[in-house]
Amino acid sequence: MEHTDNQYDVIIVGAGPAGCSCAHELLKNNKKVLILDKAQFPRHKPCAGGITMKTLKHLPVNIDHLVQHKAQDMVFSFSKKRKIKLNHTKGSCVMVIRDKFDEFFFNETVKAGATFTKINKINKIKMIEKRISITFDDKTYSCDYLIGADGANSVVRKLTSSFNYKNPVFAYEGLVEKKGTDYPTEFIFNKYGYAWIFPKGDHYNVGIGNLIASSKSKNLTKKDLHNFVSDRFKSSKLENITAFPIGTEGDDYRAQNNIFLVGDAAGLAESLLGEGIYNAVLSGKFAGLSIVDSYNNNVSAELTYNKFLLHLTDELRLYRKGAKILYGFPRISYWMMRFGLGKKFMDGYSEGKTLSEIMGKKSIFAN
Repeated sequence: MEHTDNQYDVIIVGAGPAGCSCAHELLKNNKKVLILDKAQFPRHKPCAGGITMKTLKHLPVNIDHLVQHKAQDMVFSFSKKRKIKLNHTKGSCVMVIRDKFDEFFFNETVKAGATFTKINKINKIKMIEKRISITFDDKTYSCDYLIGADGANSVVRKLTSSFNYKNPVFAYEGLVEKKGTDYPTEFIFNKYGYAWIFPKGDHYNVGIGNLIASSKSKNLTKKDLHNFVSDRFKSSKLENITAFPIGTEGDDYRAQNNIFLVGDAAGLAESLLGEGIYNAVLSGKFAGLSIVDSYNNNVSAELTYNKFLLHLTDELRLYRKGAKILYGFPRISYWMMRFGLGKKFMDGYSEGKTLSEIMGKKSIFAN
């Protein structure tokens, strides 16, 4: 699949949802795109695997055949006695196996015309006149635009910017086999932050995380996840345990020098419930659209993408405000959700709305 020459319009580092969403916009407009990734697909990706209805609006591929469960019923638990049970016929999100979702999205992107190269290590990135040079495995390629879609531990970010996470947040997840009792989609708020139970075909994706972090935050461990599973499922059997970072500190990130970070690489996961796929898909899409607009209309792709980020990070700040209330004042949050806010939230998510839209504001990302 590798081209013999090393000149591309756009090189994308990372073949996950952010990178593939970007590639699709570029390929629809006949751009020459190279995607780099350390992994071959399929590959394991730690993720709860919930894809919200608003994400489906922006996905360039149909994933109906991958859906294992639709979250028509949801539970928000603040204690064993304080629980909010919500439902909507459309469902707030669909559940997929993340490995299969990523593999399908990647394969469809290659079918659309992207070139893919598996790499081991990026050695350096530098500007040469008006083009960007990227060296990996002692091979040097060049492009007009470079996309960093390589996750919360982004190498592109580390090599090209001073932007960094001050208080990175992490999560642990694993799989619990389905036996007997059927559990709905559930978020549990605890002294560590939050936990989740996401139903799949033959198992539950179960995890714990802390989305409001500081230098004084308790570091989660595998033992905390085991304790949660033992308490909830009365079982010690937990498979495929994985720890992973969540990129949530991108409020002030802005692109420069035609190098665009997208998704978790830019810290665009929201800090209320930890959703990352929506903003990964959305930022990848808008990065691609910004570049296409630049080629077609001789405007600054960097300026266009940064205008998009200005609106998106306003949305992230709204999620952060909600998170501070949810995690800082759980009793108040419980009563707020019980008397109307919970239904409003469930209805809005099931109808594919952003948090701004749920709160009555207009979203610029609708189309």
